[in-house]
Amino acid sequence: MTRRHRWLPSSLFSRALLTLVLTFGSFALVTFVAIVHYALSPVVQRATSDLAALMDLSARTLVKLPQPLREEYRKRLRQDYQLELRPQRERPDDLEPYFFPYTARLSKSIAAQLGHPVQVESNLLGEERWFWLRMDTEHGPVWVGFPRGRINTKPLEGVALVSIMALVLILVTATVLARRVTIPLTRLSRAAEEVARGRSPEPLPETGPLELANLARRFNETSQQVRELLADRTVLLAGISHDLRTPLTRLRLAVEMLPEQVSDPQRDRMTRDIEEMDQLIRQAMELGQSLGAGAKENLDINEIIKEVVGQRQRIRCRPGLPCPANINEMALRRILGNLIENALRYSYQTVEILQQGCAEGVEIQVLDRGPGIPSESLDAVFRPFFRLEQSRNRGTGGTGLGLAVARQLAMANDIEIHLGARPGGGTIARILLNPPEQDGQQSTPAGAVTRHAANAGKS
Repeated sequence: MTRRHRWLPSSLFSRALLTLVLTFGSFALVTFVAIVHYALSPVVQRATSDLAALMDLSARTLVKLPQPLREEYRKRLRQDYQLELRPQRERPDDLEPYFFPYTARLSKSIAAQLGHPVQVESNLLGEERWFWLRMDTEHGPVWVGFPRGRINTKPLEGVALVSIMALVLILVTATVLARRVTIPLTRLSRAAEEVARGRSPEPLPETGPLELANLARRFNETSQQVRELLADRTVLLAGISHDLRTPLTRLRLAVEMLPEQVSDPQRDRMTRDIEEMDQLIRQAMELGQSLGAGAKENLDINEIIKEVVGQRQRIRCRPGLPCPANINEMALRRILGNLIENALRYSYQTVEILQQGCAEGVEIQVLDRGPGIPSESLDAVFRPFFRLEQSRNRGTGGTGLGLAVARQLAMANDIEIHLGARPGGGTIARILLNPPEQDGQQSTPAGAVTRHAANAGKS
């Protein structure tokens, strides 16, 4: 991800959610501004203009009335219009500036009528807030006030409530829309990973939007074709193996029945050729059958290593502490056996087997002192029938199927295999396993194993 896009979330769901939230949020903001500007603002302007005119008229009328009628007039204004009129001598106490959007508009409306600025001040009468303006008349100033309840509006509370409701609605709507898109894609991603590991996933539900339903349908068809192709390959290889092993058996019998004039070296070469052909057929069969994932169980890795090593020569085994792992036993046996055979074939010296780690995962290392593998070929050697140009074998260089079988078995059974250069010459093959599954716990990826390959390689 480029530096310019680092702020973007990595998952499709998060990006879709962010896009929808920004889109809906921008639309809601524009809508709110438009309603305020074209609907609420004119209403407030008209209301403040009417109140300003009423206050100005009330103050001027009060000073023109005879003294006996003024108190009755003030009482009627208080009852009917919630306006309080006071002469200068009854000026309200404890007045202070107080910002309120409505009174800010009101002061502008009154200033427009009087022709000079007017300041709205406020105080508390009992438990209620009052707003006061000084109206200058020809008979002296008059203080006109009204309570906060006369306006009966709560703009800040209203804005906060509308904003919270809009935010919740936007988040819920965006989440639902984003999940409708990402859940089928997540299922597709997991199913594709299962196919890549050689497994047969359950068919995807062909529901939802037309494009996603078509995608799921195509994937199901492709997955079925892959299963049929692998099954056909297994049957084909089994048939070829059966058809080829019959003539190989005849060849063995023919070699045994060769006349005594045939020298022993010639007889041995023929026997070796037959054995190599039989090995090639056997490994081709293993390659065809290695894509399936077997059942897993918690087993002690050290015991499996000891059994696989068996009576083999030129092997030094350094097992660690008893360490269980949740694995497919037959898959691990074949993987480890192929790596050991590979190391013995290419190395004249002792092959070392090291097991380490446990809590976060298990690592098995197979270390040899052979010619090594060029760095650019570390991945290529896992391809079927791939052999390096300068063969590492003292004889033929192998069939080119052992590592391919090991890699496919590993992929199908959640096992990792890595090859690397060993310090001082040779190759390190690493097998990474997950720890055993326990109740209420998830297994940790094998890549989290703490590696000590450098120290092991120097030994």
